[in-house]
Amino acid sequence: MRFRYFAGAALAIAMAALPGSAQSAAQRLQAGVYAQQTAGDLDGAIRIFREIVASNPAQRVFAAQAQMHLAQALLQKGDLAGAAQEFTTLSANYSEFRNMIADMAGRMPEPGMTRVFSLGTTTLSQGEPDRYVHNLTHVGLTAPPGWRLDGDTHSSGGGDMVLFASSDLAMDFLGVWLKPAIPGTDIPGALRHSLEVKAEDRTEFTGWKVRPESVRTRVVAGQQALSAVADYTERRALSTVYSANGQTARFMGNEEMVEYLTWVRSPATTVLFFGRAKATDLAALQSGIDQLAGTAVIP
Repeated sequence: MRFRYFAGAALAIAMAALPGSAQSAAQRLQAGVYAQQTAGDLDGAIRIFREIVASNPAQRVFAAQAQMHLAQALLQKGDLAGAAQEFTTLSANYSEFRNMIADMAGRMPEPGMTRVFSLGTTTLSQGEPDRYVHNLTHVGLTAPPGWRLDGDTHSSGGGDMVLFASSDLAMDFLGVWLKPAIPGTDIPGALRHSLEVKAEDRTEFTGWKVRPESVRTRVVAGQQALSAVADYTERRALSTVYSANGQTARFMGNEEMVEYLTWVRSPATTVLFFGRAKATDLAALQSGIDQLAGTAVIP
């Protein structure tokens, strides 16, 4: 999921000419969005958004935006029931902001479409890390702190994909691809080949290229592994500003992105841990993926 509706600078420019009371609400909204999207402080952001809604600002657009971000932040935390309740409030109390409601509606999970697992055995316990064992390869995974399992599905290359989400990190994608290995494979050669051909699988990403200095061999779960970082550029809406009449203005631009990949090969199994994020979030992405790989049991 992607939750990047505002760029701080663009919002500041758009609100600079507003009168004092409205500007105060705008500034608090900026603080909440910063906590949510940049600082990763979802609890702090939720508190700010609730305060803005409760203050009933004269400019209803700020209350509506705060209500939308409140639902959004709860969704990031994995509180689906809370997010649904706040989205219902957004629809009921701010019906004039049609585009905002429609945008948020497209991000709400459909009933029965979340946390569905058909290819593995899962343990989802309140207050405990989510655990997953893939039925075919018997690879075991445990979600790092702040992460949760999101589901599994068949994927490209005859493999399966296990999907994750993080309430602490603003990541574009977090997943583990895995399949049985061909017996007798030259493991070091297979790892190098996987790296070499990956660019052919990333043609939809503009300028996708591995950083040569990032390539390193390592050991993951007692098995031979290879990690790398790739850079690419993505065209996206850097911010969206909603007006009182429900119209939107999107600021488009090129976002510098990174992908962090770790291939692991055992005599029985092929596994790829990978995630994508803004280039500025590389350290957090690497840390999260490495923690996930560190939990793995790979036969």
